[in-house]
Amino acid sequence: LHMLRFCDFQDFLEHLTVDPHLDSSGLVMVAAHRMFAAPLPPDWSEQVDDASSRVYFFNRVTGEALWVHPQSELFRDVIEEVRCWPPNEPVDAILARSDAHLRQAHRSAAETIAQWSIYDNPQGPEEASDLGETSQFFFNASTGESRWTDPRQGVEFDLRQRHAILCECISAHTQTLAKMSKGASSDSSEGESDRGEAERGVQSFLHSLWESIGTLP
Repeated sequence: LHMLRFCDFQDFLEHLTVDPHLDSSGLVMVAAHRMFAAPLPPDWSEQVDDASSRVYFFNRVTGEALWVHPQSELFRDVIEEVRCWPPNEPVDAILARSDAHLRQAHRSAAETIAQWSIYDNPQGPEEASDLGETSQFFFNASTGESRWTDPRQGVEFDLRQRHAILCECISAHTQTLAKMSKGASSDSSEGESDRGEAERGVQSFLHSLWESIGTLP
């Protein structure tokens, strides 16, 4: 997987419709930094156009080229989610929001995968994919697209990205609540114990959430 090398963070924020002046210390920026540091999806790489010196993204399997990050739609969706989290929202409520968001994303992903069918490759070796030996190809009856690589790879990658970004935001939100609680509490030792227990509960929930969602068909 490739990491971002040429993309400027300010341009990245602009593509995501994030205003760093308005979101400078909030969860939106936590999410944006996590997104910017994340690897590109499978088969995608970052390139620079010789004529304009602009950064673009290229998929070596499909030949698709984009001026925007291939996951920009996913990123904007997650940003809109965390924008809705009030700063003083209890952790349980945030976990419920995240649970609903991820389960909806999983349902959409399952619907996407259901459009694809697997077929045995009837051609000889000279017709095989450049990506290595394979005896199957995949066809999407809804879009007419065919490919040698399993479409589940990209869809599962997207789901894991959502989970990872939300985990980062939940952790940051938990820390914010802890600071607010510390400011309101007179017993620091009791506050530290409660925060430690809350953080362990959050981590346990996030792990169980990913396990409960299950794999794609």
